[in-house]
Amino acid sequence: MSYELGEENKKVSYTRYSTPSAYRESGAFLPKKLMYPKIYLYRLSPYMGCPKRCVYCFELHNSWINPDEVKIKTNTVEFVRDKISKQKQRDVILLDGYDCERAEIKEELIRNSLKVILEYRMPLLIQTKSDLVLRDIDILKQLNEKTNFLHVAFSITDLNHSHHQMFEAYTCAPENRLKAMKTISNAGISTGIHLMPVLPYISDTQEELERLFDKASKNGCQYIIYNPLRVAGSGPQRKKWFDTLREYFPSLVKKYEKLYPYEKDAYKFGHVPRDSTYLKELSKKIAILGKKYGIDNNINISRPKIDKDKKSITSKKQKSLSNFM
Repeated sequence: MSYELGEENKKVSYTRYSTPSAYRESGAFLPKKLMYPKIYLYRLSPYMGCPKRCVYCFELHNSWINPDEVKIKTNTVEFVRDKISKQKQRDVILLDGYDCERAEIKEELIRNSLKVILEYRMPLLIQTKSDLVLRDIDILKQLNEKTNFLHVAFSITDLNHSHHQMFEAYTCAPENRLKAMKTISNAGISTGIHLMPVLPYISDTQEELERLFDKASKNGCQYIIYNPLRVAGSGPQRKKWFDTLREYFPSLVKKYEKLYPYEKDAYKFGHVPRDSTYLKELSKKIAILGKKYGIDNNINISRPKIDKDKKSITSKKQKSLSNFM
């Protein structure tokens, strides 16, 4: 299966280490659509840091890595097997790390972890900006037949090529993510878009959103979950974002300062726009487009359990996010 990948970030250096953080209970901030129903309770992250260095990313606040560093968790596969084999309740795992494309092609930590997940028939949600996920479609097809929850979600900001170069230049091109989505959908696997982050006055225009929903509907997208841009009240993420804004959209700086006021010693993962009217209007706009193009704003979820042999799944009745809201 072919894939395009994003541009290589040659500034990034890689460090190898062993850590229990490769597989853990989730704890980082989540979009509301994923947080309230707790769609996933575990997180599988074979890499710490990301080589993509998107302008809006909070990796700049990660004190566990140096600037332009990605850490490879060499014990990932063994640790995943050890932890999963001891679990009684089979809750959904969020898998990230495909964005560390060059490292993953070499290390295959995700691919080998997927083999363990397949063995134990674990429910899985994959989130990525990379079409490298297509490399593992053979395993995903098998997993799709053995678990009642498998979703592949592609994170997309919008489909504007200029915006892609401004804000996430090292990522796989959005159009290639849509192509990958179509391939995943054609394989019978549930797939959708995490419209994150929505950039106020940039990617939230009617034109940009209409184009995204239209293209998504033609490429197998079943759902779109959105979350507005978060900006820290202070710190390096805020500085990088506003520096980029001044370079490309200087007329929006004052509007953004109102949406995201400066706060000393603020929460490092930032906050969504401090404007309830804006948030309500964005929600309404997304809902209208979803109905127009037949795209849901929920992920159907179920709660699988494992039986005595610890590898055969039985499941509860399928539910949707609306059951939890």
